Amino acid sequence: MKNTRLLLATAVMLAIGSNWTMTALAAPVMTQDDDGPAITARVHGTFQDAAGGGGVLSGDMSVVRFEVRDGKVVAIGEITGSLADSAGNILGKVNQELALPVLRVGSTCNQLRMELAGTEAEVLKTAVRFDQEVAGFDSRQNGMVPKALDALCDVQELLRTGPPAADTLADALNKLALRVATGQAREYR
Repeated sequence: MKNTRLLLATAVMLAIGSNWTMTALAAPVMTQDDDGPAITARVHGTFQDAAGGGGVLSGDMSVVRFEVRDGKVVAIGEITGSLADSAGNILGKVNQELALPVLRVGSTCNQLRMELAGTEAEVLKTAVRFDQEVAGFDSRQNGMVPKALDALCDVQELLRTGPPAADTLADALNKLALRVATGQAREYR
């Protein structure tokens, strides 16, 4: 009889726990992969560490906006990663803004590809030389319904007629970055 009550009490507790677990699982959980789509690039940089060796910065960049500086389009993004010395010791986690000049842009109505120039920037009070990188966005990422198709098509059309003025390109890329960041589906005109 005691075993039956114990089993019944356990079953009730499991049912209550299961209901709570199912409710918790049904709520959206934000993880690094769930932050939504973004124009992204892997970033790699090098620096001379305190021992005279070659330290590295490895991370990811999510482009949030574009600006025109000195007549050139610049991608502004948030980099996250870590800085390590030549012995492999982590000197610190990186989470800061980085500006990389845009060298070339290619776009279809489904994908964006940008070549970003190398640059130097201070990261955690260290002068880091960033390598040339490639940034991009695929509207069909993870089998989702394509996002930002109209903005991608606008960039494609702009590039089709030849190199656009820097401010015109920055404006089109900012519209795309906004559409990508909000994860909106195709806008109907």
